[in-house]
Amino acid sequence: MNFDIITYLSFFAFIYVYSRLAIHYLPVIYSHFLNENLSLVNSVEKPRLLFHFTGLSFMHLMSNFHHSNQTSNLAVQLIIVLVYLLGLYFCLTSWRENFKSSFLKKIISNSDKSPNNFNLSISDIHLTQLYNEMVRFDLIDQEATSLLDFKNVLLEDWGNKRSRIHLKMDGPSCREFYDHLIKTFPHNSITLKNLFVTSGLLIRPDGKKYNYNTLKNAPTRSPISKQHEALEAIFQKFK
Repeated sequence: MNFDIITYLSFFAFIYVYSRLAIHYLPVIYSHFLNENLSLVNSVEKPRLLFHFTGLSFMHLMSNFHHSNQTSNLAVQLIIVLVYLLGLYFCLTSWRENFKSSFLKKIISNSDKSPNNFNLSISDIHLTQLYNEMVRFDLIDQEATSLLDFKNVLLEDWGNKRSRIHLKMDGPSCREFYDHLIKTFPHNSITLKNLFVTSGLLIRPDGKKYNYNTLKNAPTRSPISKQHEALEAIFQKFK
């Protein structure tokens, strides 16, 4: 049996590309069947999928051409390899930070940003993943806060909905959550005071609003919060 290095390398490239897509999107599909409020269509990142569709089309086309036309012509083989690598590049580039900055920013409004909105720039799929992870680590009261409530609070104007986010975190944990949030999703104008105090939409476990001074001074009193490991694990998934 002849050893065809192009065939073997293309096989592993296909495995890598499809595996990464599956790891990223299967949790969303799973959530779709468990939560009727989740719109699967809105959860799909269209620019990323377009890049993958284009790249995989090139890869499959060149792979099929290579198998059906066994030629010793070096120029033809070089063209096949280059086009295949171009397709692979399309797939891989969609996971880079500059791609997310350019294509996956949440379009908040064509007009000026509302002063009564968090103006959070985050894709729908990441917002869904964030909610699911917070529920998994018991940082949010799932009985009092649905996924729809979570999205309404973070994306809509504060006065448009009666939704609230009922957290299960103390002050230092909330401050660490905020620090992770703005570092992971930097394309927004959200502030610590607006998020936890001014809006009045994020509620403490006892049902009261958070105290701004407590949140602001939390790093000096508690450099590592009670939920440090959970928050590290949650936001590590978005890197």
